[in-house]
Amino acid sequence: MEKMIFFPTNNIGKYDRYKKSFENKKINYNRYLKNKNGEDIKVDVIEDGKSTKENAHKKAKAYYDEYQKHLNGTNFSVITTDEALYIDGLEENKQPGLYVRRFNGLKSERATDNEVLERYTKFIKKLGGEVSANWRYSLAMYDGSRYYDYSWTEKVLFSATPHFPITKGYVLNNITIVKKDNGNNMMLSDLTPEERYEYLSKYTDKVANFIDNKIVNRKS
Repeated sequence: MEKMIFFPTNNIGKYDRYKKSFENKKINYNRYLKNKNGEDIKVDVIEDGKSTKENAHKKAKAYYDEYQKHLNGTNFSVITTDEALYIDGLEENKQPGLYVRRFNGLKSERATDNEVLERYTKFIKKLGGEVSANWRYSLAMYDGSRYYDYSWTEKVLFSATPHFPITKGYVLNNITIVKKDNGNNMMLSDLTPEERYEYLSKYTDKVANFIDNKIVNRKS
């Protein structure tokens, strides 16, 4: 029986980001486990870790423990990710860090896509209209006995002028400059799915390779 892999996330943009890379490695995975009524089984996890790694671990274990109740004796793993954002030229106390959507820290409500876009374009404009930044990612795969960790950094360039329509879940794609064509900015959100995969694959393919290499005894 092939090992079951779950990549539970409320953010469809995050799920889609890795989809083609996972499929290219023939990793058999689902977003959520479903209950008897065909509904997604979701877990409310408070992401109060001090690092992206801690948050990824916390989410992976919470989902594993819940799914184990429904899959007792089944060989499966849970994959989760967490990310933090650090913008060049922004004061330390104003950095998004772990709270990209929580502008006042963990106690604040998660901002909507429109609120995120408004917030970030305002201070990018104050920083000159374009600014470089670093995304720091952590991935955890948990199989009930141990964690397998992978981390990486992505350097990006943000613009204060968004392109539309909004990318649901990954709204900062709308201000992420991929390349300049005849002097006009092309945003990550402007790309076709094939172009987006080509741009992101230098990261997402490595993630898929890591997961594939860690799935031991896929047939059991």
